[in-house]
Amino acid sequence: MKTLATSLSVGLFTLFAFPSSLYAIPCTLWQWPGSHYVILISVIGGVIFLFGVFYRNRALKQKLRLRSQQIDKINTQLEQQYTLFRAIFADSPEVSNFSLDRDYCYLSFNKKHKESIKEIFGTEIRCGMSIFSALDKHQFQTTIKANCDRVLAGESFVLIDEYKADDESSLYWQGFWSPTLANTGKVKSISCFMLNISELTKAEKALKDSAYLLRESERVSQIGSFIMNYKTGLLTCSEELHRIIGIDKTYPHSIEGWYALVHPDWCERVEAHFQEIYAQRKLFDYEYPIRRFSNGEERWIHGLGEIELDSNNEPLRMIGTIQDVTTRKDAQDKILYLSYHDQLTGLYNRRYYEEELKRLDVERNYPLTLVMADVNGLKLVNDSFGHSFGDELLKKVAEVMRKACRGDDIIARLGGDEFIIILPNTDRNEAEKIVKRIHSCATEEKIGSIEISISFGYETKYSCVQNIEEVLKKAEDHMYTMKLFESPSMRGRTVTAIARTLNENNKAEDIHSKQVSDLCVRMGEALGLPENEIVELKTVGLLHDIGKIAIDGSILTSPTPLDNAGWGEVKRHSEIGYRILRTVNDMAKMAEDVLAHHERWDGQGYPKGIKAEQIPLFARIIAIADSYDAMTNERSYREAISKEEAIEELRKNSGTQFDPELVQIFIEKIIQP
Repeated sequence: MKTLATSLSVGLFTLFAFPSSLYAIPCTLWQWPGSHYVILISVIGGVIFLFGVFYRNRALKQKLRLRSQQIDKINTQLEQQYTLFRAIFADSPEVSNFSLDRDYCYLSFNKKHKESIKEIFGTEIRCGMSIFSALDKHQFQTTIKANCDRVLAGESFVLIDEYKADDESSLYWQGFWSPTLANTGKVKSISCFMLNISELTKAEKALKDSAYLLRESERVSQIGSFIMNYKTGLLTCSEELHRIIGIDKTYPHSIEGWYALVHPDWCERVEAHFQEIYAQRKLFDYEYPIRRFSNGEERWIHGLGEIELDSNNEPLRMIGTIQDVTTRKDAQDKILYLSYHDQLTGLYNRRYYEEELKRLDVERNYPLTLVMADVNGLKLVNDSFGHSFGDELLKKVAEVMRKACRGDDIIARLGGDEFIIILPNTDRNEAEKIVKRIHSCATEEKIGSIEISISFGYETKYSCVQNIEEVLKKAEDHMYTMKLFESPSMRGRTVTAIARTLNENNKAEDIHSKQVSDLCVRMGEALGLPENEIVELKTVGLLHDIGKIAIDGSILTSPTPLDNAGWGEVKRHSEIGYRILRTVNDMAKMAEDVLAHHERWDGQGYPKGIKAEQIPLFARIIAIADSYDAMTNERSYREAISKEEAIEELRKNSGTQFDPELVQIFIEKIIQP
């Protein structure tokens, strides 16, 4: 083996050192023994192997060189990415990032996060510290804990958290939360990247608030906005404008679609106005009615807009607003109506009458007739039944006049019970027919049991030579002349109706009045009064409580004794009765008797406090008869007393409440104990 190794070494050395000796190899091969051939073959194989290794190592070196270049390139990219990473996350002034282990302790954090914790919570954080220690028991801990638990459950999510600072201002953080997984798939840590989006959020909130404020302002003021594009013919509307005109997004938003909403009676005027605005580049400012598309309801709108021009000074679009002014228009119409109409009757008022009389007092309206009218007995009705009843009477009179007059006639209430009618192109004969129609309609109407009575006077102007004021004066004089004849009989009928109404509404009062009247007649006979005075005494006995027509029925029929306020109301009835009866000419003396029938002999009665013979005789008689009947008949609040007890009461009050002589006559000759 040693010889073989030596030979192999020599051969290899010779081969490499002296390549020219290769030509001697064939000569030598023939002289070698067989074992040398084996050695030669091994040497040749070894040489081939060495050459293979040499070339393989060379290829490997080339591959290694290429791989090194690739690694250098990757390292360069990683370095760049790491620099970018640090710029974005580690050193970013906007991004706060950190990672926590499963026990909520810091594994890492960037500069921004550290500074934020220091600034907000005053804590200097370090790795290994619990994040909850860093938050220093702040209420934000609950939110962080909930987010961490979601990540530990394997969830990745993005959310925005609001943090309230000590000065009550808000900070908004957008957090990107995600888990870091181990090879086993188990969550080993929590990663979070947080962006301070406070300014953006506040800006968005301010924008939303501004949009909300705009919408609410439009809604409250009922103003919608629009853009009308002249080039495309399209219309852009705000949400409030949709509501005002009753359309939705499916309705044709075009100029033609808008014209379709305009009230038919106003279409031509609105279109002409739009064309004028377009041609003259003027400000659009116009009110007109529309019909809402959704329900056909008529609404008034006020359009206000300005035209924008393009570079060629041609109208490009109109930007403006539409306000629903229906409520204002209705209020204006109501104010206008009230300014020219009587609020109670709905007829025209004095202001309108005076303006119309000036307008109509022209030759084309001649003959022009003025009719003055006055309601008879209104004051009597007001005193008896109250002003609300009198108001109903006036409204019924207005209704009668409207029914009997022509459509173009002007009917006005001048005030109180006075009315006037202007009849253009109407002579005296035609005016007389109209007045008769009114009288005829009035006789068919009543307010309760009260008849309607109206006195009329009229005069006609036939030419411009006549003074309209003189015409009016003559009509008024004629009316007052008629009133002298018609009013007394009307008042008499009214008084009768009042007494009938009182008795119909209160049967006890009816019986009481008749019994008092009967006692008065018997007293008149006992005193030897003339027949005409006995008739008058009978009548005043019937009417002595007529004033109770204006007293609340619940007071008159109260089941318990009245308090001071209730008695105060009842005591008014003598004055009311006086006002009712004094309006009738032949009842003036009766009115005085009714007024005084609650006066006392000692001057302690009401309403005037007169005494003794200052009290009218009939009033003194009524006082005794009234008291006796009241005591011996049951009342709603007490039982009746016996005749003997009543006589004792009369005797006890003789000379204080009652005339002593009349009491003695009443006891001895009328009730006869």
